Amino acid sequence: MTHVEEYNKAGELLKAKAYGDAAEIYISLRQRQKALAPLCDYFLAIISNNTGNPVDALDLYYSAFTAKPDIASQLYAKTHSSRGYVFPGLKVEKETTACPLCGNADIQPKWCYPLVEAPGYNSFFNPIRLWMYCEPCHHMVAHSYPEKLFLHNSSPRSPKPEFFPYYSGILDRITRYASGMRLFEVGVGACECLLAAQEMGFDAFGIDVIDKHVKMAVETYGLNAETADFVEFQSDGEFDIIIMGDVLEHVSDPVAAINKAYDLLSDEGALWISTPNFDSAFSVVEGHNDAMKRQQYHLNYFSRHSFYLLLDKCGFSPVDYSISSHYGGSMEVIAVKSRRLEEE
Repeated sequence: MTHVEEYNKAGELLKAKAYGDAAEIYISLRQRQKALAPLCDYFLAIISNNTGNPVDALDLYYSAFTAKPDIASQLYAKTHSSRGYVFPGLKVEKETTACPLCGNADIQPKWCYPLVEAPGYNSFFNPIRLWMYCEPCHHMVAHSYPEKLFLHNSSPRSPKPEFFPYYSGILDRITRYASGMRLFEVGVGACECLLAAQEMGFDAFGIDVIDKHVKMAVETYGLNAETADFVEFQSDGEFDIIIMGDVLEHVSDPVAAINKAYDLLSDEGALWISTPNFDSAFSVVEGHNDAMKRQQYHLNYFSRHSFYLLLDKCGFSPVDYSISSHYGGSMEVIAVKSRRLEEE
């Protein structure tokens, strides 16, 4: 068998999840065929992660990228957005030393995935992401990330009309738990929620950290929005409904974000949050193929358990839980202030 045939055989074994047999071939080839060593290291990294050794995976991935900085050209299809990526060396990133929910410093490596594999990878980030696990909280947090997330150059996408009925259903459900119509959306994005809320008669307002998103909301669609960081945002009044769709996974301090929501929400109001659930039925089925595990801008991944702990810590109680029809790996939760339930 030629070394090319051996290499192809190892790839077939890897796809079949015959990790031990595949690793044996890759290790042998790495020793005998130096030109194949970086590729062998890359696939050995996959095997290490998938067999519960994420730290070894991290070392092997960077061994591959260091030995062959343009290895992406051999790994990805010609149409892949990362095909031309060349590893420039490790960038300095901020490291997470404790669980952002409970402060537990004994967080352990759990997963290791190449961010560069995902479509739309931004080389502002290091190409590999190690995820850390807090056992007491059952929570996942990024090991490291850029001090300032490179979000502000993102171009806004046009609203998708098919999302309007989705948000209409959500808003209808939330009104069962809120006494008023003053709505605040954190992260307006493509404006689907604000547009649906405006049609349904809500007094709707939103913010976003990305100025281009706010400009589109205001200038193109005539919506009430401004550029602001949520934790620093100041309001002259409270809101009856706060919407946080696909926001919480992006923030480094979820406790501060939910505490801010508590301060801005009226006592008879309702908070709606959508965020990926790494313990969801979808993610369990997708396993290592779950695209969320390669999402560069996400810093925290909640389970239902860790998310409910966060709500309780900040004075909220969940009153509604559903699996998102927008993204099957996300949970959608409506919460109200805990003291409100205690008074009823």
